[in-house]
Parts: sequence; structure tokens; C-alpha cells
Amino acid sequence: MKKKYTAWLIIFLVFAFYPLRSVRCANLESDFYRGNTFYSEGNYASAIEAYHQVLQSGYESGNLYYNLGNNYFKKGELGKAILNYEKAMRLMPRDSDLKANYQYARSLIKGGTGEPERSWWRDAIGKVFSRLTINGLTLFLSVIFTLILLVILAAAYIPWVRKYRPVTLAVLIMIFTASFITAYEKVSLTGKEAVIITDTADVRFEPFDSATTHYTLYEGTKVAIISSRDSWYKVRRHDKKMGWIKSSECEVF
Repeated sequence: MKKKYTAWLIIFLVFAFYPLRSVRCANLESDFYRGNTFYSEGNYASAIEAYHQVLQSGYESGNLYYNLGNNYFKKGELGKAILNYEKAMRLMPRDSDLKANYQYARSLIKGGTGEPERSWWRDAIGKVFSRLTINGLTLFLSVIFTLILLVILAAAYIPWVRKYRPVTLAVLIMIFTASFITAYEKVSLTGKEAVIITDTADVRFEPFDSATTHYTLYEGTKVAIISSRDSWYKVRRHDKKMGWIKSSECEVF
């Protein structure tokens, strides 16, 4: 009897909460399309507000961040535009329109983008796997790891597999290592990068308003977050120079 009552309770809960879920999805779609309408009308502030309502509900997507970036760009807020393009790039790195808008926005950063110099092999690996999201890389790693196990297992029973096993395993291990490095870098950077969202940000030697200014960062510049103290972030520029900025002058992504 208990199992029967449990089954009826589950059915009741499903039918009780399904309408709520449907209403919630309808509201999200309504806010999203309302934002699109505001954007087409040139009402960028209202569009941003509508998109943020979608985000506050717990939903996110590459297209949502992309649209936010476009609205901030049209509104003249370069830092927040680049910030949202960065977020969109993590979710849909293969989108050509996003890449074009992102690159154009970065070209407007005062003093240049300041991209760090990378070794040729890291640059090559980045180009090969840059089109994959973290989830895509995780799936890819799982497939390559499975292939490695299958080759090892098949070599014990199939002569021709045994013959080509050393070369095959070497290639698969190289691919696995390269994709693992890329996945590790992407995961380790999540929540540890920031974009300057004010016109300028004075980077100081110490986390105090009275501290000496080390150098200045400009709106849209991307930095790495090293640590935090009260309302200050210790950041590192592309050239490895470090210092402290106010947390209100940047946004972490």
C-alpha cells in the first residue's frame, strides 16, 4: 500500500509543479523577446534590464550574453560589452558573428588589447581546441580516453592492432594531453579573470587609496585576479605586472 501511495504522490507532484515550470519558461521567453524588441527599437537600457531579468532567474546562454554585449556596446559601455562577449565565448566559441563583434570591441581598447605572448605550441593547441566549450572538451577527453583503453584491450587479441599499437597510442596520448591542457586552462581561469568596466583604473602598489599608482588600466582591458582584500583585487596584467585595483572598477567572469 505504501508503494501505491508513493506512486500517486509522485504523479501528483509532477502535475502540480509542471504548470509552474511552464509559466516560468514562458516568462523567460517573454523577457528575452522583449529585450530583442527593445534592442531593435534602440532602447538599449530597457533591453539590458529585460535580459538581466532572465539572468536573475538562473538561466544563461551564449545568445543571451551576446545580446547583452551588443546592447552595452551600442550604449557606449565598452567594458561591459567585452565582459558579456567573453561570457558568450565560453558558451558558443564557434559563433562567427560573436567573434567578429568581440574582436572589433577589443580593437577599441585604449592602449591596445595587451595580449600576452604565448609559446608556439600553446598557441597551436589553443587554435585547435578553441572551438570547444569546457563541456565539449570533457566529452572529447572521455572519447579519447576510451579509445586508448580499447586499443590496449584490442592489441591483446588482434594481431594487426598489436602491430600499430605503439604509434596509435602515441598519437592518442598526444591528443589527450593537448586537450587536457586546454581544458585545465579554461577551468582554472573561470572566475579568475576580470574586465575593467570604468574608463580608467589606477593600479596601486598597495590596497589603499593613498598608495602610489603603479600603472593605469583602461576600459575593456582583461586582467587576471590573483587575490582579494576587502574591496580590492590584486590583478596581473598581460606583461606580468601586478598591483591592486578597487573591486568596483572591474567585473569578474
